Amino acid sequence: MQEVLTSAEYVPGNCNIGPEEIYRRRRIGYLGLAGMAIFIIIDINFNLPQVWKLVLFAPTVYALSGFFQARHKFCFLYGFMGLSSISGRRNFAKTKDNLMLRKDRTRALLLVAQVFFGSLLITVLYYFLS
Repeated sequence: MQEVLTSAEYVPGNCNIGPEEIYRRRRIGYLGLAGMAIFIIIDINFNLPQVWKLVLFAPTVYALSGFFQARHKFCFLYGFMGLSSISGRRNFAKTKDNLMLRKDRTRALLLVAQVFFGSLLITVLYYFLS
């Protein structure tokens, strides 16, 4: 059962970034989304070879990683490194407990897998449907 957060606080395997970091991740998601749109527009206008459609994977990973991290209030890089940044950018706290670190790393792996497979699905659909 997941804990419900009433304020920004570090919860192992659940939340390791605060409002400022969440805002940054959301911006990353929108930049990736813009990159996806630009790539699709270029593809449509210049009729790129079919194999080039696989390039969509890169901005899709960027977009989904930003949006997923913002949505889950969890940075997977910080999770792997055992860090949290609740009170602001560049203000890190180190996780010292092995159980907490294991929860963070498990959550980080899950998010990375979601980003990878979501990006792969979107790219494959674009490749075959366009």
